[in-house]
Amino acid sequence: MSSRLSKVDESDPRVAEAFRRTRESRGFVSNLLATMCHAPELQKAHSAQGHILRFESDLTELQRELAVCLTVRDVPYGWAHHGQLLHALGFTDAQMAAVKSGRVPDGLSEADQALCAFCLAYAACKGVPDAVLARFRKHFSDKQAVEVGMLVSNYLAAGAFIIAFQPEIEGPEILARELEWQKIRPGAAA
Repeated sequence: MSSRLSKVDESDPRVAEAFRRTRESRGFVSNLLATMCHAPELQKAHSAQGHILRFESDLTELQRELAVCLTVRDVPYGWAHHGQLLHALGFTDAQMAAVKSGRVPDGLSEADQALCAFCLAYAACKGVPDAVLARFRKHFSDKQAVEVGMLVSNYLAAGAFIIAFQPEIEGPEILARELEWQKIRPGAAA
């Protein structure tokens, strides 16, 4: 399926600058971020927030990918990108199936179980029950709670954008490049 928006004009200096920044941050420009470059300043702001949330938060890499995957599990584009990253962090096929179906996977720490329950409630946009929030707050600081909330919010917005404009899912070679970048990007865990 092709995007519902035209291909962005990379000869526009503002778009070229957005592509440069995105490559520095993520190693490549995804079709999603390229599509957003029809409004380069908005793409810049979205990418900057996404970079902080994904690479500079106090959450572990596993916690970040869990939050993202629980949020985009029904968005094929998001799942194609982030499901592979979660799997590469050691998630079993059974754990991946649980995330994909919107359940808390077995075999997680108490903190990560609480994170999953919180993300599922938050992403449903029907309120987070007091018991779910209390369990989550036992394990996460105020800063981390904001980071999780903003991360889920960011991917809810990205998911809505993807569903509306349908950027094409990249081929296996691009998804493999993303997986490799995740391992070597600046600040990656050794």
